[in-house]
Amino acid sequence: MKTLQVTLLVFALIETLNMLELYFLQNNCKFNGACIFSGWEKSKADPEVHMLMRYLVNWLAGVKMIVIALVLVLVFTAPESTLILAAVALIITIGSFYWRLYPMLRTADKAGQLSSHGHAKRLSMMLMGLELSLIFGIVMQLFGL
Repeated sequence: MKTLQVTLLVFALIETLNMLELYFLQNNCKFNGACIFSGWEKSKADPEVHMLMRYLVNWLAGVKMIVIALVLVLVFTAPESTLILAAVALIITIGSFYWRLYPMLRTADKAGQLSSHGHAKRLSMMLMGLELSLIFGIVMQLFGL
C-alpha cells in the first residue's frame, strides 16, 4: 500500500469517527459535534428548531458516510491517476472550510458561543494538517512511494 492510500485511509478514519459522533453522540461537547455550539442547547427550548438542528446534523453525518464509502472504494480499486485526482478534489473541498465555515466559526468562538474556547483555531490547524498530509501523499505517489 502506497503513502497516498494510507493517507486516504487516515482521512476515512477521521471522518468515520466524526460521523459516528454526529450520529450517536450529539450531546458530546468535547470534539467536533453539534454540541460544541451553545445554540445546540438553546435549540432544545424550541422543539421545531431543535428538530431542524437534529435533521441537519444527521444530514451532515449521512454526507460524511457517502464520502467515506467513496474514499474506501477509491483506495482499494482506483488506479493511481484517479487516486491523485481524488486527493486533489479533497484538498480543494476541505479548503472550502476557510472560505465559508471558518469565518463563522471564528466569530462564534470570539463571541463565546462555543463550548471550547479556541476551537476554531484548533479545527483550522487540524484541517490544514490534513490538507498538507494529502499534498505529501500526492507527492509520494508521484515518486512511486
